[in-house]
Amino acid sequence: MYKKMKKIGKEILKEIALSFFFCASIILLISWLYSKEIRFGISLINKIAIVENKKSQPITYNEIKKRLDHYPNYKEKYGNLKIPTINVELPIYHGDSMDILRYGVGHYAGSYFPGEGGTIIFAGHNNTGFFRELPNINIEDKIEVETLYGTFYYQVTETKIISESDLASFPLQNESEVLILYTCYPVTSLGYTNKRYIVYATRIEDIYE
Repeated sequence: MYKKMKKIGKEILKEIALSFFFCASIILLISWLYSKEIRFGISLINKIAIVENKKSQPITYNEIKKRLDHYPNYKEKYGNLKIPTINVELPIYHGDSMDILRYGVGHYAGSYFPGEGGTIIFAGHNNTGFFRELPNINIEDKIEVETLYGTFYYQVTETKIISESDLASFPLQNESEVLILYTCYPVTSLGYTNKRYIVYATRIEDIYE
């Protein structure tokens, strides 16, 4: 009786394993065949699903002080990130909590804002429709940060892969305006990873509205 039950159990496990393998293969095939369509769909959902906080007052930039007079609220959308060479166009939010990163790019609250002349840190998920294509960026590619108070342009100067604990790769300074983008690495991984892919870009010009 025991041998019979053991044999049945093995057969059940075998069937489950085969079913799982079959389903995973189908999902991977669909993802490969329709990767562009899926990426476009997710990007569209991100734009539609965003719930923005009501602004208490307009976000304004002081050209003399090179500082914002009024800052966005936490979780408030204040701009858009555009990287044409890798087809990235995402909303930017103040803050980088997991809840915020579900909808777009998160701006680390301890870093500077575009136009303030210091380090700006943006984070994004490695999912399709977010920063999945970040490793395909090239040196000298242009990055546009369109905000409610002006548009800023940056040029990629360096990319690298680091450990998540390498805080030295995120220097907060106010000597020059540097934009840092990062995401989990490898970008094809599902769930938690202990590495990060980083892009560094310096400001090259700006347009104040």
